[in-house]
Amino acid sequence: MNNIIYKRIFLVLIVFGLVVGCEKDNFTDPNDPRFGSEEVGIVLDLDNTYQVIDHFGASGGFQDQWVGQWSSTAKDDIAKLLFSSDTDGQGNPEGIGLSLWRTVIGDGAADQVNSGFASSSWFRETECYLNANGDYDFTKQAGEQWFLSKAREYGVPKFTAWATTPPYFMTKNGYTFSTSDVSTFNCDESAYGEYSKFIADVIKNYENNGYNFETVCAFNETQYEWNAEIGSASQSGTRATNSEVAAVTRIMDAEFTAQNINAKIMIPEAAQLKYLYEGTGNTTNQINDFFNSSSPNYIGDLPNLSNHIAGHSYFSNGTTSGSLNQRTSLRTALANAGHGLDYWQTEYSLLGADYQQGRDVASLTEIDYALWLTRIIHTDLVFGDATGWSFWTALNQSTYGDHPFRFNLILYQPNSNSPSHTDGSFYDVKNLWALGNFSRFVRPGMVRFEVIDPDYNDTTSVENFMISGYKGTTSNEVVVVCINNTDSNREISFENYGEDFEIVGGSFDMYTTSSTSNLLKSNVAHDAVVIPAKSIVTLTAQLN
Repeated sequence: MNNIIYKRIFLVLIVFGLVVGCEKDNFTDPNDPRFGSEEVGIVLDLDNTYQVIDHFGASGGFQDQWVGQWSSTAKDDIAKLLFSSDTDGQGNPEGIGLSLWRTVIGDGAADQVNSGFASSSWFRETECYLNANGDYDFTKQAGEQWFLSKAREYGVPKFTAWATTPPYFMTKNGYTFSTSDVSTFNCDESAYGEYSKFIADVIKNYENNGYNFETVCAFNETQYEWNAEIGSASQSGTRATNSEVAAVTRIMDAEFTAQNINAKIMIPEAAQLKYLYEGTGNTTNQINDFFNSSSPNYIGDLPNLSNHIAGHSYFSNGTTSGSLNQRTSLRTALANAGHGLDYWQTEYSLLGADYQQGRDVASLTEIDYALWLTRIIHTDLVFGDATGWSFWTALNQSTYGDHPFRFNLILYQPNSNSPSHTDGSFYDVKNLWALGNFSRFVRPGMVRFEVIDPDYNDTTSVENFMISGYKGTTSNEVVVVCINNTDSNREISFENYGEDFEIVGGSFDMYTTSSTSNLLKSNVAHDAVVIPAKSIVTLTAQLN
């Protein structure tokens, strides 16, 4: 029995004694000194550990291809904000130090004379490395490649890629989106091998150029129809049944073996978390369908398959209890499936209306969006045991209503609203720095440990005050991330300080993101920590 358990028993006995004593004395005055008791602080249980963190990342989306080709140095400033782990003269972070960058494998809509896209959706059209005649041109996707190179230059250790659809010249309808006559995978079965080789060739080219691609997913959000009328499409995509995904993945696995590719094939990448573990349709219950050996779609034995299962946290947070249940259900499904599977959250931004929580958006300020974002990150990490977490998208140009604060880390504005623009301006949204409270300090290889907050249960903590802890496995670093969604400052103390852990110098470096600060550094004694109202705070220190 460790000190923490002894201490809890001791506190229970104190409370019991007080209650019994009060009943015996018929005592009712709360000011009597006999009625006093020591306040219980937060417990950092560094010995009770959970998942090992793989990364915190973001997607270039479809829009890094444009910003990456700007003529000015603004794109360099954007790259610094996303990737840098440097600090200024006062110790404040100059960037959020992403540890993974997610890039798209283009489908060629931008190469078509008539892509079928609406003219207003030009920024989601992508080039394709492979031409319709079968030749590769690896000078394409220059903007995406610029961001890849800058990420590597800043020391980003890991990369991942995804495709929304096969190239247009492999699809059934000749477009990169589905039409009413295409109800499932928009690719002829005769082209499965061609698509598999295309994905393998692109990843092999990246690896030959020194990029560490950990995974690639050739199927994105296959639960959705992605149907559009020709001329009004807004985004590429294709539905695919689980049997179609499995059939292509088997072919792709053989191609990865033939080319000796290091990256692993990540299947699935579900549009919502619940599609991973429940449902009776032919695109849902994907963990069981792909990793249960009795399933006809079993692919769990393929040597090039990743053990990372990807889902998107969109539309998974309507209620607090529902949000937590989805994460715990996913965690249970992964544990029961075997194969050493874990959870990567690969796309989230504030789609839908869950973030409003019944509030008028006119009353929300920029920090409110950032607080909601970190609430979802915390929920995925603490209740879903996510090992990787990525934002969608790093760059977005939407300025409608409250959109500047919902769908991006960097808000950019091109100097003309067309593919021919050459430059633009940008604004670092509060979401950037809020994600940085995790990404800048919780580094790959750290392990999450248990944090016990006696003031809140699971539900009330997510709605009010969230706290999670991480420690180095090869260093003595400890990181504690606090999210104060209340309107009051909170003084916190650490119940087991001096008994189960101590920190060098007795003080934390404290990094605060609030309505007025972005990862602002200060230093605070371990027994004088105050988390400001409506803020995200990261505490870092070295353990003695």
